[in-house]
Amino acid sequence: MAAPSPYLSTRSRKSFLRAFQGLVREQGDRDGIDFGGSIRLGRDKIRLPTPALPLQLRFGNEETFGLQLMAETVVDATGRFRRTQDYLLFDPERYFDDISGFLRLAPGESLTLGRADPLQQLLLQCPQLVEEHHLRLKLTSKGLTLKRKSRVQGAHVVALEEQEVLERYIRWRRNKIEHLATLLAAPIEPPSRGEGLALLERVTAILEEEPYRLRTRDGRPGAILQLPDRPAPIIVGDLHARIDNLLVVLTQNGFLESLQGGSAALIMLGDAVHPAEPGCEDEMDTSMLMMDLILRLKALFPDRVFYLRGNHDSFSEAINKGGVPQGLVWEKALQDRRGPRYRGAMQRFYDLLPYVAISPHLLACHAGAPTIEATRDELIHLRDHPELEHQMTHVGPNGPKALHGDRDAHAGHLRRRLGLEPETPFIVGHTTESADATCWLNVGGAAHHHVLSSANPNQVGVITRPGRNLVPLRYPAEPLLPVYNRLVKKGRWKD
Repeated sequence: MAAPSPYLSTRSRKSFLRAFQGLVREQGDRDGIDFGGSIRLGRDKIRLPTPALPLQLRFGNEETFGLQLMAETVVDATGRFRRTQDYLLFDPERYFDDISGFLRLAPGESLTLGRADPLQQLLLQCPQLVEEHHLRLKLTSKGLTLKRKSRVQGAHVVALEEQEVLERYIRWRRNKIEHLATLLAAPIEPPSRGEGLALLERVTAILEEEPYRLRTRDGRPGAILQLPDRPAPIIVGDLHARIDNLLVVLTQNGFLESLQGGSAALIMLGDAVHPAEPGCEDEMDTSMLMMDLILRLKALFPDRVFYLRGNHDSFSEAINKGGVPQGLVWEKALQDRRGPRYRGAMQRFYDLLPYVAISPHLLACHAGAPTIEATRDELIHLRDHPELEHQMTHVGPNGPKALHGDRDAHAGHLRRRLGLEPETPFIVGHTTESADATCWLNVGGAAHHHVLSSANPNQVGVITRPGRNLVPLRYPAEPLLPVYNRLVKKGRWKD
C-alpha cells in the first residue's frame, strides 16, 4: 500500500530516519551502549528535524510508560486526510479504544511533560514513574528539541517507522465517520414536510417522558435534568448552525462508541441554531439541518442525548444579531419551508426542553447562575418564573472580571440550592473570552466555573471526562458534511 497522503514524502521520511539513526549511532559510539534503536535523552538538548515519522517517548528505567507523538491530521471536503503543523501527544494504549485525553504541540510552543501540571495529568493520567518535571519538548521551524529534566528516571525516544503505525490513525478516524453514516443511515439533507414533522413530534413525545427529568408538582417535565454520575459527559457548547462542528465531535475520540454503548451522555448547552458569522445571520438552512441532526440523535439515544435550552432556542423578536431579528427570521423560515404545523411543534419542543443539567460532579446550563436567589423548587418550575428563566438563558459571564465578587457568589448559591458541593464544575455557554476561544477555564478567576464554545470556525471545543475529572479538549474544524453525505449515498469511501 502506498504511503498515506497526510504524511511527508518517502524522501522526507527516509531523510528524517537517517538523521535519527545518526544520533543513535553517535550516542552508542560515545557511551559504548546499544540502546536498541532509541535515543537516550540526557541533560543536554537533542535536536531532531521536524518529525516526518511518529515518535514514541518512553519514560522510566526498568519499568516504562510510553506516549506517542504524531502529526495531527484532518479531513478535507473531498474525504482526503492531510497533515497539519500541529502534533498530538497521547497514550496509544488508551487513545484508540476509549474516551481519552491528549496534548497538542504547535509550532513555536514548548511543553514540559510531567505530573506537576494538574491539567496535563488529567489528560494523560501518567503513572508515578513519570516525575513532576520529566521531559521538555520544543517545536520550532528548525525541528523538535528534547531535553530530559528528571534526575532519576530515564527518558528515551524511538522513531516508529512501520507503515502500520502511520496508517492506524487514518483507519481509526475513517471508521468513525463510516460508523456514524451506518448509524444514521440517511444523508443530512432537508426531509419532506411529513418526515420532518414526524421526527419532531416523536422527539417532543420523548421530552414529555424524558429520563432523569425532575417533575413539577402537576407531573410535567421540570427544568432540571438530574443525571447519574456514571456516564461520562460529552459537553458541547453553542454551535450556532455549524453542523460540521457537531459532526467533528461525533467522529472524534471514543465519543460515538461510548454514547452507543451507554457509557457516555451527550449534553448540548443550547443555541445550536442561528449563524453567528457576519453576513450570514439571516441564513436558516443550516439551522434546520442542525436541528434535524440533533433530533435524530435524540430519537436514537433518548436517555443519552440531552439538549438544554438557550436564548436562541426561541422565536422571540428580541433575538437580534448583526441587525437581523433572528428569532422572527427563524420562525418565518420554518413556516415557509416546513409548514405551520412544524413551527407549532418546534415551539412545543422549546417549551419542553430542560434548562439545567446536574449530576454528583457536574452543573451545566446555557448562560450562568441567576442573580435572583432561587429555591430548588423555583428552579424546577423555572417556566413559571420568567425573570429567573431569562437570567439563566441570557445573563452570562462578560469580560475577564465577570465572575469576581457577586457573580461568583451567585454560582455558589446555585450549587447549594441544587445540593452540589462548592467545587462542582459549573459549565456554561453563551459567552466566550474571544472569537478564537473554545474553552475559558476558571473564568474571571472563579474556580470551577468554565465557559465553553463549540461554534468556532477553526476549532471545536468539548468538555468530557476521560478519567475521574472533567477536561477540555479541542479539535480542528473540518468540512465533514459533504464527506458524510457522499459516504451515505455511495456506500463507500471515496479514495
